[in-house]
Amino acid sequence: MEKRWKYGKLNKNSWQEDIKQGFKECMRVLKSNGILVFKWNEEQIKLKDILNTIDYKPLFGNKRAKTHWLVFMKYNEYVSK
Repeated sequence: MEKRWKYGKLNKNSWQEDIKQGFKECMRVLKSNGILVFKWNEEQIKLKDILNTIDYKPLFGNKRAKTHWLVFMKYNEYVSK
């Protein structure tokens, strides 16, 4: 089974907007002072490109091989970058 069938594949023409809107929706539904754990694998797109696309900064993160784990928090009034 190919990875793209197991995990999905981002559209090369709209991935930035898809990620930005998806992350925005996650933060919208997250309770105030809630924690969001975000897992990203750099097989298709580098993490730096994701972080440049979204309007939020992680509190901290960890990396193993190509997989990154990042922790975000929704403050009462979220401060974007």
